[in-house]
Amino acid sequence: MDDSGGFGAPPPPPPPSAGGGGQIPQRGLGDILTAAFDVYKANAGRLITIVAVVVVPLSFISHFFTGVVFKAHEVTQDVVLGGQTISTTTVSSKSFGALVFGGLIAALIVVVISAALQAALTRGAALATVGEPIDLEASYRYGFRRFGSVFWISLLVGIIVAVGFILFIIPGIIFLTMLAVAIPALIVENRRGTDALGRSWNLVKGNFWHVLGTIVVAFIITIVVSAVIGIFGDSNWFLQWIFGSIAQIITAPFTALVSVLLYVDLRARVEGLTGDQLRANLSTAA
Repeated sequence: MDDSGGFGAPPPPPPPSAGGGGQIPQRGLGDILTAAFDVYKANAGRLITIVAVVVVPLSFISHFFTGVVFKAHEVTQDVVLGGQTISTTTVSSKSFGALVFGGLIAALIVVVISAALQAALTRGAALATVGEPIDLEASYRYGFRRFGSVFWISLLVGIIVAVGFILFIIPGIIFLTMLAVAIPALIVENRRGTDALGRSWNLVKGNFWHVLGTIVVAFIITIVVSAVIGIFGDSNWFLQWIFGSIAQIITAPFTALVSVLLYVDLRARVEGLTGDQLRANLSTAA
């Protein structure tokens, strides 16, 4: 029996993490997912609220336009052929102009959600990983200040990845993986445009399979959770809005946390990042 009153050697102290000021440990796939769940659980209320503030009203508008205003409807007509009356059903849709207008509104909503929300949520997730409090108003002030930068980086990544997938899929997977942490590089280090893309590329280089595996597993988890919740939406637009919003509100914080933790892990592997350095980056980029 040792001096601590137990049998055998005392357990080692927990490794330093982003919550402290010391060097951040390298994390494997399981460790990143576990850390994401732990940080999520500790900050669920604030992270979910960040998503809900934007997703609930804008998702309602999107579903209302597609499910009510521009919804195609069935028209039943009776046609007399050879003395017999035959009922025919045709699908009547809105005019082409109306459909284009509805599509533009839906696209605009997606842009607003994916840019302002992504900036605010990624910022909140980054603060949560270092144990800092998450302020809803401050997160969205930051999100709207970075709206243009996030949109531009997302557009660049989208174009590059799309071209990659056109070139026999494999290049698309490579580009998607190599640019996976461009947004966290913007949010944490205030790197803009192609500088954020280059930063992501340099961090992922040498850790390709680690990054790809983390992305794939996190994506599968998100898809499964969204699919299970989406089952209850049925074909009713209102229920689709309710359960679709719930699915996004639940899964978006997890996705953001995995992205931030992956970025932090890559910097820990490449640069020996410390918690104090990460805090300093967030303070400078605020």
